[in-house]
Amino acid sequence: MCRTTVQCARDVAGRGFPAFDDSVAESGEGTVLDLRFVGLQRISCWKDIGKFHLRTASPAERATLESRIGPIGMKWVFLVEGDSLESYFIAGRLLWAEFVLPSPFTAPNPLDPLNKQEARLYQPVGDVVHSTAAYRSP
Repeated sequence: MCRTTVQCARDVAGRGFPAFDDSVAESGEGTVLDLRFVGLQRISCWKDIGKFHLRTASPAERATLESRIGPIGMKWVFLVEGDSLESYFIAGRLLWAEFVLPSPFTAPNPLDPLNKQEARLYQPVGDVVHSTAAYRSP
C-alpha cells in the first residue's frame, strides 16, 4: 500500500508499507519505500492507492494524457496503477529509497528536506537514494 501526502505546492511524498507479518511484529520495525516527487506539476490519485505499480508513461500514454489535460512540457509522467492512465504524478523528478523504520511506520519521510531530524536518525538502506535524471523527450 502507498499513502501520499502533499508536503508543499511543488513536492509530494509517499510511503510504501511492508506486508505486516510476524517478522515485523517481532522486531518492531520494517522496511518501507519512501518516495519524493520533486517539482510537482499535477497529481491525480486517491489518498490511499493500495497496490502501487510505479512506471513512466510510454510516448503513446503521454500523448493520450496530453490530449486530456493539455501540454505536459519537460516533466516526467509517473503512472501508479498497472494498466491505467487515471492515477499519475507529473513531476520534474523522483527520489526514492528504502528505510528501516519502527512500526507503525509513522515517522516523517527522511527524503523531505524539511524533516532534518528524521534524515539524521534514519539512513537509507545501503546508503542509497535513487533519483531520475531530468526529463528528455524521446
